[in-house]
Amino acid sequence: MPRKFLNRVLPARAYLREQWFLRPFDALLHDPALWATHRKNVLRAFALGLFGCFLPIPGQTLLVVSIALWLRVNLPVTVAASWIANPVTSGPLYYACYRLGSWLLDRSPGTFRIEFSFDWLWSEIERIWQPLLLGCLVLGIVVTGLAVFVVNQLWIRASRRRFEQRRGQPRWRGLGPH
Repeated sequence: MPRKFLNRVLPARAYLREQWFLRPFDALLHDPALWATHRKNVLRAFALGLFGCFLPIPGQTLLVVSIALWLRVNLPVTVAASWIANPVTSGPLYYACYRLGSWLLDRSPGTFRIEFSFDWLWSEIERIWQPLLLGCLVLGIVVTGLAVFVVNQLWIRASRRRFEQRRGQPRWRGLGPH
């Protein structure tokens, strides 16, 4: 069952309370909703984290954590989903977003020549920010919607399968034969 799996793989709340870097936030992290592993809470957290990884900004994890605190959704799931965009995957992810945005705006993607200077960085950002942002928003909405739909269906099927397995077992498991 997905809930048991999440409870097994997610860090325990008591363990996280012992971490020195989280002690200043102890007052914020006491809310049980931030650790709840029921389907709706986890799906909202997954959607928030996954959409957050498509945001082309530094500190996206801090942003989704603050939103997760405000919405009271599962914090570890939100953080894990936001880490899909990491230093290894960010390049291909944002390049795909840029290409999609260029296609949607009917612009030529152009070529890149790389220089290591702030002048080059600002000129490139000025040139690519519109297609990149549009591509990130569109791809983020589509991928998040599809992923949440798939995870929801898998969760429901696993729950039904577990229910069907339990239905075949006797309800009363007494202390012995009477």
